[in-house]
Amino acid sequence: MRAFFSAIISYNKSIDSEMMDLKIVCLLADGFEDIEALGTVAILRRGGILVDLVSVFNTPKVVGAFKITVIPDKMMNEITDKEYDGVFIPGGGAVKIMQGSPAVLKLIMAFAAKKKLLAAICAGPILLGTLGLLDGIRYTSFPSTETFIPKGIRIASPSVIADNIITGAGAGCVFEFAYDVITVALGKEKAEEVKKRMLYHVYE
Repeated sequence: MRAFFSAIISYNKSIDSEMMDLKIVCLLADGFEDIEALGTVAILRRGGILVDLVSVFNTPKVVGAFKITVIPDKMMNEITDKEYDGVFIPGGGAVKIMQGSPAVLKLIMAFAAKKKLLAAICAGPILLGTLGLLDGIRYTSFPSTETFIPKGIRIASPSVIADNIITGAGAGCVFEFAYDVITVALGKEKAEEVKKRMLYHVYE
């Protein structure tokens, strides 16, 4: 048992010691899909990516679709695109609400203009589609959301990489999606390293 805990401590130190220079903002509003947001963020942080949980409507707490309450790292009115290397948009009912936020759309467009990383899963790609960022681009998303992205090229896949844009299909595809984000951001070798650490498909 002592050896087990020593291994866990060593593992955590190896994560802490990694350079976390690459920073991504995760946009949260009430109704975000819990697993998609928190699962993806946990995996990205394992890979050495710094992710700030940002409250889109500047509330001190944000509640997910399954009632998990999150205390955000920052408020929307505290951040700019200049301090981040990309954006992550989880799915859930929050996406529809964020569609009406000029601040959200402006931030996404600022990242897109600089070819920074754009990651979205489930209903999240709707925001990219709303802005025309998926026109003629291969992507994936939750079934039926394609009606909001009429000019995109929807692929039936857990995750799709299209240059600096990474999209995921839904909650059951969080692992593939997060690993693809790490691949784009830090390289395939790093993604494979994180998979190995997490015992991804080891027992198949």
